[in-house]
Amino acid sequence: MSVVPRMEMDQVLDLVNHYAPRPRAAAQDESKGYRELGAVLGDLASTFPASSEGALHAAAEDAYQVFLDAHTGHDVAPALNALLAAARPTPRLGPDGAVTWEVGDDGDPLRAALAVALLDWVHARGADRLGLCEGIRCADAFADSSAAGQRKYCGTVCLNRHKVAAYRRRAAEKKHDENEKKQDRGVGEKS
Repeated sequence: MSVVPRMEMDQVLDLVNHYAPRPRAAAQDESKGYRELGAVLGDLASTFPASSEGALHAAAEDAYQVFLDAHTGHDVAPALNALLAAARPTPRLGPDGAVTWEVGDDGDPLRAALAVALLDWVHARGADRLGLCEGIRCADAFADSSAAGQRKYCGTVCLNRHKVAAYRRRAAEKKHDENEKKQDRGVGEKS
């Protein structure tokens, strides 16, 4: 048995958004290479056994499904339970009352760490605090820790892109309306 390393939610998001195929496809980044796990997770990466790129994609995609289900209003339990079942983590209560998670030799510590982090988040904050970015050409996962719980974008870059696009759309509509008014006045004068 080995202890499952604790992953913070920002590490879960970094791994999922970097290795899951769907967010990369939405950003049209499929042709870009993938960084090593250590570049994504920092020192935490050394606590996991070496994984193939395919295994990283599969684990990230399975975790991404939890965010997708939350975003679309579906129950996250089936996707989260599938991630837990594949990893097979076992909780252990320590003499100090702290809970640690372990996996057997045939378990997958990386999947287990993803599953446990998501389980902890859903238990503490709720699945409605997980989602996918609604930005232009973005489908990155996010976890909303704000007080209001109304987050729609993965970060400020996508939020700012949305605001700029909305401003330009309003400006174009205003210009179009002004041109129509000018044309209507011109038609009325000729009659």
